[in-house]
Amino acid sequence: MNRIYIAILFCPIFFLSKVNAQKTILAGQVLDSLQNPLELANVIALGEQGNIASYGITDADGMFRLQLKKGVTYLLRASYLGYEPWEEEYTAVVDAEKRIVLKSSTKFLEGVTVTEDFPITISGDTITYKTDVFTDGKEKKLEDVLEQLPGFEVDENGKVKVQGNDIQKVLVEGKEFFDGDTKMATKNIPASAVDKVQVLRDYNEVGPLSNVNDSDALALNIKLKDGQKNIWFGDVTSAGGPEDRYLVHPNLFYYSPKLSLNIIGDLNNVGEQSFTLQDYFRFNGGISGMLKKSGSSVRLSNDDLGLSVLQNNRAYNIISRMAALNFNYSPNKKMSLSGFGILTGVATDLVNLSQRTYITQDGTNEEQLASDILQENTGTLLKLSSTYMPNADWHLNYDLFLKASNISDRNQLNSSFIDFSNTITSVRTNTPFSLKQALHMFYAKNEKNVFSLESNHTYKEGLPNLGLSTEQLPLANILPVQGESPFELFQNKRVYTNAYDTQFNYYHVLNDTNHFNITVGTSLNHQNLRSRLTQLLSNEEVVVGGSNEYINDADYNFSDYYFGFGYRTKWGKLTVSPNLNIHFYDLAITQFGEKMGFDKVLLLPNLNSSYKIDSARSLRLRYAIEAEFPGIENLTVSRELNGYNGVFVGNPELRNAWYHNVSLNFTNFNMFNFTTIYGGLVYQKRYDAIGTSIDFFGFDRFSSWVNLTNPNEIFSGFATFEKRLPYLKAKMETRISYNTLNTVINTEDNFNRSFNQTYKLEFDTRFDKAPNVGVGFEKIWNDYASLTVENRFVTNRPFANIEAYFLKCFSFTADYQYNEYKNVDGGSKTSFDFLNASLYFKKESSNWEFKISGLNILNTTSIRQDAFSNNLISTQAYAVQPRYFLASIKYEL
Repeated sequence: MNRIYIAILFCPIFFLSKVNAQKTILAGQVLDSLQNPLELANVIALGEQGNIASYGITDADGMFRLQLKKGVTYLLRASYLGYEPWEEEYTAVVDAEKRIVLKSSTKFLEGVTVTEDFPITISGDTITYKTDVFTDGKEKKLEDVLEQLPGFEVDENGKVKVQGNDIQKVLVEGKEFFDGDTKMATKNIPASAVDKVQVLRDYNEVGPLSNVNDSDALALNIKLKDGQKNIWFGDVTSAGGPEDRYLVHPNLFYYSPKLSLNIIGDLNNVGEQSFTLQDYFRFNGGISGMLKKSGSSVRLSNDDLGLSVLQNNRAYNIISRMAALNFNYSPNKKMSLSGFGILTGVATDLVNLSQRTYITQDGTNEEQLASDILQENTGTLLKLSSTYMPNADWHLNYDLFLKASNISDRNQLNSSFIDFSNTITSVRTNTPFSLKQALHMFYAKNEKNVFSLESNHTYKEGLPNLGLSTEQLPLANILPVQGESPFELFQNKRVYTNAYDTQFNYYHVLNDTNHFNITVGTSLNHQNLRSRLTQLLSNEEVVVGGSNEYINDADYNFSDYYFGFGYRTKWGKLTVSPNLNIHFYDLAITQFGEKMGFDKVLLLPNLNSSYKIDSARSLRLRYAIEAEFPGIENLTVSRELNGYNGVFVGNPELRNAWYHNVSLNFTNFNMFNFTTIYGGLVYQKRYDAIGTSIDFFGFDRFSSWVNLTNPNEIFSGFATFEKRLPYLKAKMETRISYNTLNTVINTEDNFNRSFNQTYKLEFDTRFDKAPNVGVGFEKIWNDYASLTVENRFVTNRPFANIEAYFLKCFSFTADYQYNEYKNVDGGSKTSFDFLNASLYFKKESSNWEFKISGLNILNTTSIRQDAFSNNLISTQAYAVQPRYFLASIKYEL
């Protein structure tokens, strides 16, 4: 196996050696007439057909570097904003150097902007990439285009990074695409429609805040080709295969100056989902509470029931349905209306076998658990927005976001613990509903005085219920269960939340490098919880225990009034923004007529700073002290059933946690040699953290919330190095995290530790015509330990892919991944691999594409994963979708 790893990693190097021998290097410098270097000038070499054969961007010293074919004559061209373009013919023979001097332009045409399509142009905070230079026309979707751009990274979930920073929003022709969601954009926008990709740094869509913009957010704006405007475009895919496999996926788009429409559909049972269960929970309509922004948070209830969310083709079976519509309409220059609607339906079969090691104070801690889960979810998301901008000084916005779902999770379990085994049927259901509204007003009285008023309202309702049917007596040492087998228990619950957030800001600009702002805000949160645990006896539901010990009826009120002051100053390359907020908190919970709670005053500072070393390198440091307050489910006094072997009770004497957050990020994006380096460190220390105290009875758990005596700590770091050559891309990544998690087990303090390391090395060739090969290797160490238990897991994962084009109309793609998974302490080792392949046929001028594909061709049956929590370490084997084949047809409009 080691020989295979070495062969995979070094094959691109042998593949490139012959190609590089036929190349020459032209290096040089671009200067102005005063011999000053010009940074970020474009230098390109045009081939005989006028195509861009090579390109370069000058660095801070004006240096550039082009790789050219020997014996070929090129037209060299250099340009820089405000200077006359330079041209010269050049024949590449041997490595050479050249100095280019640009003259200041004396031609100015008022009201006319002359542009030229260079590979990369920079104007202020906008970087524009001409995509045709980086792509070969064989890309399918936007994600394929972005992967070809230097400094870009797209993961399998559609999350986009540029130079190591997350993209917050995606726009198409300046308009939000499905709330700016990166996954919806990257997975659905056809690559053939994309002309340019713009990176918008320090993005802020509110005009009045432009002079006081403290945002470091990144957004993408996709510019369409001229032929894709004022017409319908997109594609429709239909596929089928043996064993009743099917897929239907239409994408339709329309863009005009006044109206844009996006229609996306999906119906399949092959594990390819446009919208997953995680996506549903992730969507918030762009409406976020202001409490977190001011340094505080409240632990609100979740909507996901603690579901297993293996929502990809690694599950045993998935049926996916989605219909989505997005629109943007601008009746005039002052008014715009937008919104989207998404209807989803997902049914997922999850089959797994777990080996669980409980963190207890004795040696009897191993459980074997077999699960067969059917998850079903139907969801609706609807957003309507209106924006009114009568002039550049005013910006008014109103958003309405509705979210509703019907979720069920039916689990057939078989649990074995020492000599005790039990068969259990667990049914979890929930019908979460939320309605959010946001009203935002911004006004710039003049260049020095800016005002903003933001107000949000959130209504949430959830009905998380749990039904258990067991053959053996469940939780025998905890629950007062009566009767005989089968034992049937029902945990019924209703939680609703009303939250109001309002924040007023005044910004005063002192000069070009200094401004301050004053913040006044409030956050009001009311929650109500009712629950009861019943047992079915003689066809009648009775309350377990016959008393209030398993009945909750609680009202919760949380208020926060705060005042803040912030200052932003710039000293040369250094920008510093210190802020201080003073909060006046009041928390109260009323249960069975008894009221408890506390009030508190806290000072919460934060600091944002950035140092721009040069145009290519920057450092960003953030520090904040934040407070976290318990929600109603942490404070209730009566017990609740939360699983087949767990009972939970709240603690009305809980206090808030507070913690330090520090992050440091470094970015180096060198356009001269197309090298990208970025990394970051994150450290968090939590004091009085809201954790758990667990008493074990065998493997049954009775848990309660406590403020932990010892602090929890989280340390993580990541680093990426990427180098792009004309015919090769090399990339190295590492991610490390070290966490300490304290808890109380059987009345004794317990210290848990997890140390996770991931290292990845990858090479990809980048030929225009020859087959392209990608190979890599990933190694993962997961080390989990407590005072009594330690487990270590190691995964070795070599992978490879190929993309080949032949006979003008055919293309072939394949990807392979081998996994070697070892439990170091347990001595066990397993391996599994996946092979997918596709054969495409498409004539160059045709709108039709035909494909035959095979997924999981090696017919792997299961995969292995491990996990860690505050009370157990587990390793799991998941059943995956078996081998299947599809024949598909795609028509491009």
